[in-house]
Amino acid sequence: MAIANGASEAAIASLGIPAGAGYVPSNATRPFGTIDTSQRLQHTIRFADEAAPDKRRRPRGTMGCEIWLKLDGAPPIDETECRFLAIDGSTPYLREYAGADAGKMAHYLLRWRFTDGSLSAWGETVSATITG
Repeated sequence: MAIANGASEAAIASLGIPAGAGYVPSNATRPFGTIDTSQRLQHTIRFADEAAPDKRRRPRGTMGCEIWLKLDGAPPIDETECRFLAIDGSTPYLREYAGADAGKMAHYLLRWRFTDGSLSAWGETVSATITG
């Protein structure tokens, strides 16, 4: 079965990332994201737990924040319209773009990945124009 932008579950497991259909802790919340567009052709994506948006600390038991991207068009309905970018263990995440992407809208979906492989619900979609 292909996941994460075409990577097989076996390939993901070989990287030491657990499979994703397990127990989600009852105190789990969703990531809250913001995008800094002040640098040309860059998005700096900051994420925090929506229950504590002023703290940089991830929720207990998380491996990191999964970051998915849909470039251009309307915001995605779900992750099937997006491509997997990264699992980032510490905020912020820097995404750089080519000049041809200037003026396009980038939509990001974020969710927590827990060390046991379980996943949180998706946070709200965050979107920003790529400045040129």
